Amino acid sequence: MIRRAAAVLALSGSTAAACPMSLAIYTEPESGFELRFRVAQPWEQIGMVDHAMDLALMDGRVLWGQIAQNMGVSRQEGTLYADCPRHSPEGPTPEAVLAGCLAWQGVVYGLENGRIGPLPFADGKAPPSLILSDLGRQLRYSVMAGPEVEIWDQLDLTACAE
Repeated sequence: MIRRAAAVLALSGSTAAACPMSLAIYTEPESGFELRFRVAQPWEQIGMVDHAMDLALMDGRVLWGQIAQNMGVSRQEGTLYADCPRHSPEGPTPEAVLAGCLAWQGVVYGLENGRIGPLPFADGKAPPSLILSDLGRQLRYSVMAGPEVEIWDQLDLTACAE
């Protein structure tokens, strides 16, 4: 609770109002990990990818991932990969390689004023919270040593990168 209160105090109202999705930093209040959105490089914008992101775990490991549209008729889907080569200017990481590194896959929602909705585009205003469906359970079994670290599916906007 203290960590959550400190995060809320650290993020002023003007910062929250001005933070674009591509610079948003979200924190999971129980474990303290950070989900950092960033501007996607051209070679990362494969298919319907809207957002590039990095998940910094408390032990120093960093997972990378993306959020993509699903033909405009379904929900945005996110993926996070552990110990996997990133897409590069030389080409995308093969699907077979990505499948072996998949740490999380699920629907992503923005949460504002108690209502869920789609994430904005990269230049849109970042919502105060995100819900990454089934994130905690999937990470617990894919990259964590066990259930000793409680991870939840809701993350709060705590900063805006410069």
